[in-house]
Amino acid sequence: MPSAGFAPPAGAPLAGPTSPQVSIVGTSIGAAATEPRPSGKRRRKRINRWDRPKEPRDWRWVVGHIGRALITIGMLMFGFVAYQLWGTGIQTARAQDHLQNEFEQQLADRGVSDVTVPPAAPTTTIPATTNTLTADTGVVTDPAATTTLPAETTTTSIAPVEQILGNIQPGDSLGIIRIPKIDLHFFIVAGVSKDNLAAGVGHFPNTPIPGQLGNAVLAGHRTTHLAPFYDLDHLQPGDEVDVTTILGNAYSYIVTGSEIVSPSDYKVVTDPGPPGSATLTLITCTPIGTSSHRLVVHAALDPARSAPVGATSTYYGEGANDGTFDTSDTALPDDGTLPAGGSATSTAPSIADPGGSLPDSTATSSVAGAGPVATDGPTTSVDPASLFSDDAFDAGWFDDTAAFPQVAIWALLFGLVWYGCYRLAKRLRNSWIGIATAIIPGIVILYFMYENINRLLPAAI
Repeated sequence: MPSAGFAPPAGAPLAGPTSPQVSIVGTSIGAAATEPRPSGKRRRKRINRWDRPKEPRDWRWVVGHIGRALITIGMLMFGFVAYQLWGTGIQTARAQDHLQNEFEQQLADRGVSDVTVPPAAPTTTIPATTNTLTADTGVVTDPAATTTLPAETTTTSIAPVEQILGNIQPGDSLGIIRIPKIDLHFFIVAGVSKDNLAAGVGHFPNTPIPGQLGNAVLAGHRTTHLAPFYDLDHLQPGDEVDVTTILGNAYSYIVTGSEIVSPSDYKVVTDPGPPGSATLTLITCTPIGTSSHRLVVHAALDPARSAPVGATSTYYGEGANDGTFDTSDTALPDDGTLPAGGSATSTAPSIADPGGSLPDSTATSSVAGAGPVATDGPTTSVDPASLFSDDAFDAGWFDDTAAFPQVAIWALLFGLVWYGCYRLAKRLRNSWIGIATAIIPGIVILYFMYENINRLLPAAI
């Protein structure tokens, strides 16, 4: 007799009465033999997060919320980096369209339909200006290096002509700058405030307009706002910089050298350059991604390939005149250049320390066919930086205090949108609905919040 719990051989009758225990065991074993169990485990149904019991408020609850907060802050910081790299470009592209329309309107009002450049003149080889660069750029310039430049850029005194640019205000379009070497084509805006530099390449007030006698100074961003001067360090002596002004005049400048200075060294802005010459200075931040120093590129006008040069005049900013050319005005401009040609000498000291002051001085000049003329210098000491009080050079951390309430308002609005979408997801018991509802208004609000946070940062031009 088979022992209890084992099935008899096939076809053999059961011996003895059938007990419930044997019947149950035999049936279960028989079922297992004919119907094998599934090999995989049964999938557990996921509980909806809104049906889960509340977490106990112990140390794990505290650590979990701290971790979520840190993750949220990290994501917001990544979003701000994205805004810096790409979001600022949206603002600049829009401003460039506006400057282009204004530039074209200026040409139309003057009846200018085409811009021509005089043919190139014979050139001669002259020594290039030696670069003064710090070790962090990794660039070493051979002082004996030479480049091919037109002789007129350094040997001929330029006689200016009449230029009437009109009433220029900060933020107006001044022209176009093109640098073939670095594939640059950008519109120039009057002023170098943070708002001006967000619109385009900015022109320093109280310096000549490009195409005038003296040292015209331009500044541009290196890493944000479409980064017009990102590759400025690639320029070498002999490279070309072209500028077209709102008069329709085209001017060609040739790079002569570059240097790196501190952010407070205003000499590169206030230096008028050689008397009777027209120069161009380009300024941006260096190293890339910081504003610890300034990269300065110098260029000299090539008169043979440029339109006639105008006299030095300041049309906006402190000490601006009415925008007219007056040869009877024999007073020297602040940069020591003459309004009507000839040679000039000035006793104004060079500015190396923006924290210092200018002593009282008298500038003298001589004009061909006229006697020497004297003009009184400033009667009080002047901080050179005060001449450029709206300069992005001066903008440090939290400089624009008016941005604080704007940041608070947009942050509060973002918090309200997030909380509202959270309540909606909880009510509908669906997280994806809350996320989909919040994503579009959240991105828009973050854009404006980042825009105002950016106002609190130093100007990394």
